[in-house]
Amino acid sequence: MNRKETFLNLKKISNLALVILLLVTIMEIVINLPQDLVNITRLITVTAFVFITLSLPWVINAKIIFKSLSVIGISLYVFDLVFLDFSLLAGSAIILGGITLFISDSWNNTKKEEEENETLPLKYYLSTILIYLNPFQLLQMIWHTIQNTRLSEPESFQQQGEYTLPFEEEWIVINGGVEQKDSHSWEVINQRYAYDFVVVDSKNRSYKNNGDNLEDYYCYGKNVLSPADGEVIKVKDGIRDYPNPGNMMLDFLAKDFRGNFVMIKHNDQEYSFMAHFIPGSFKVKEGDIVKRGQIIGKCGNSGHSTEPHLHFHFQDHPNFYLGRGIPIKFKDLKIDGEAKSESYIKKEERVAPLEEFKVKSI
Repeated sequence: MNRKETFLNLKKISNLALVILLLVTIMEIVINLPQDLVNITRLITVTAFVFITLSLPWVINAKIIFKSLSVIGISLYVFDLVFLDFSLLAGSAIILGGITLFISDSWNNTKKEEEENETLPLKYYLSTILIYLNPFQLLQMIWHTIQNTRLSEPESFQQQGEYTLPFEEEWIVINGGVEQKDSHSWEVINQRYAYDFVVVDSKNRSYKNNGDNLEDYYCYGKNVLSPADGEVIKVKDGIRDYPNPGNMMLDFLAKDFRGNFVMIKHNDQEYSFMAHFIPGSFKVKEGDIVKRGQIIGKCGNSGHSTEPHLHFHFQDHPNFYLGRGIPIKFKDLKIDGEAKSESYIKKEERVAPLEEFKVKSI
């Protein structure tokens, strides 16, 4: 099921929830239904309506303002449901859901055709909804959304450091680039110039066998290297590897959507961020001074990761949430087998460090 089909099906379910609510209200007045039945039916249908309508901006990949409204609406509803029991909060969430449903048709006209046709299973979207029930991730999403709306794109950027690819062999860019058409997440300012990397075979498959096990994936357990000299300023460990790779579900039980990650300061406004490491695989700790090519840890599947991969981006601030993504040229690399002294990289390119610049464990 592609994005557009899922989007339209969820809209149908939202409309059905409204019809059921209307029927219940009429029947309650006309035939005096048992109050417990009315309350249970209303709770189920209202909850379905709020969660489904406010997930629509994420399904169709709408602009960040609509995603922000969805996070706010679901947050209000969850707080009302679990903590406060203030009908005003739930009512606000329902209103935001209704507004989202009303204006959602306009989003289809702004999306790229390939984005609409991207095939993702329904369980992927289900897992994105379940994320809102995880208080750790919900708070992260709220804070990330708030800060993202406050960030602006850098007016100009002059790269200071020289950076090499953070691995030893050939990997492929499955997401990312410096142009919007290739971007990992153009509307998410700190990840606008982010990359996702995996290792693939000659048939462009990222795994052997059926891909049911983490060890089936070629990049799983591979060394991740520091792209330049710097200081480790943040290490997050202890997040499990999601044990069901390849099923296109996000780990909605994880305590951190970033999984296990590291941030390295290279210059005053150039910080590298790498995520989804295997828990317990870090070879560095906060405060360590690292050299280019030094092993940081091993590629894993922790956090929001549908299969083992390396998330990698640069930002201009030491706080993940407060940084703006910056475009980086890499030096001494091969792109699709062709040697480059320096270059940007983009989606679908096979990239590797030049043989003479590979650096082993220090």
